[in-house]
Amino acid sequence: MAKVTIRDVAAAAGVSAATVSRALTQPGRVTLETAERIRRIADEMGYRARKVDVDPMQAALVGEIAALVPDLRYPIFADYLHGVQTQCDGRGYALAVSVTSDRGDVERELINRCLKRADGLILIASRVPDTVIRKAAQTKPVVVVNRLARGVQSVVVDDRPSVEAAVMELKRLGHTSITYVPGSDSSWQNGLRWQALLTVCQREGIRLRRVERAYDSDYAFDTANVDRFLDKPTTAIVAYNDGVAVDFVRELAARGVQVPRDVSVIGFDATMEGRLNHPRLATITVDRQQVGEVAAAKLIERILHVGGPSVAPEVLHSRFEPGKSLGPA
Repeated sequence: MAKVTIRDVAAAAGVSAATVSRALTQPGRVTLETAERIRRIADEMGYRARKVDVDPMQAALVGEIAALVPDLRYPIFADYLHGVQTQCDGRGYALAVSVTSDRGDVERELINRCLKRADGLILIASRVPDTVIRKAAQTKPVVVVNRLARGVQSVVVDDRPSVEAAVMELKRLGHTSITYVPGSDSSWQNGLRWQALLTVCQREGIRLRRVERAYDSDYAFDTANVDRFLDKPTTAIVAYNDGVAVDFVRELAARGVQVPRDVSVIGFDATMEGRLNHPRLATITVDRQQVGEVAAAKLIERILHVGGPSVAPEVLHSRFEPGKSLGPA
């Protein structure tokens, strides 16, 4: 009777030889269900080898995931990374973090470096073109957070219901006009939030305008936007994130415009800065740790070949949190 090999077990289990190797020698690096199923099949087939043959793919794994973020000074990215780290700790992976400085050229270079040493990449709020992301995914498993890229696994947040709830609250308070203070033009979420606002405002008959930015960044404040707003003021402001919203509130106060007496303000992200702002900022938020956990779990599935072939986006939903920065028009 021919000796049963690791590839025989892999064929019977419908997985790769590398996955069988991990299930038998490093069970913490595959799902519990997969490990138990492979062990059962191996026992039934009489596979008893003490020294498991190692597939070249297995030998190439280093047990490290790389995560790229635009800027660690804005606190939301630490929340995403905390979720990623939680998954990595539970599965025996190290996490390497690189900061792109919100620049596509820097991100592209970091992607190339990380592909040489990590088992997979998580790109959070990526700024590079889809072609760069797809090319990277042809080399190593890639998961994109807060961004859609055709043919690549993504984890995204749908803000549309929360934006609708925020606009309807403003309408209830008598507001008939809103200014959107945008983020970077290269931000996928920026476009999504603008479109969500536009859809609801058009439906509800609310005038919506947008102030343009002097430079392309999500995290640097353009004081000239306040002048642009005051040239054609509205009764409410929706800012791309809490950081921009808080800066706007402070600049308005310095010019004698009070929130919410003269204008209501809403941000995104529910940061501590927004909570400590006076008045406390109304905001739209999501469980960012959960987003990071889902992204890491999907990436590890792809690294270990234990998930299906589908790259359908994983969609989470945000929620609207009213705050003291809202008042009657």
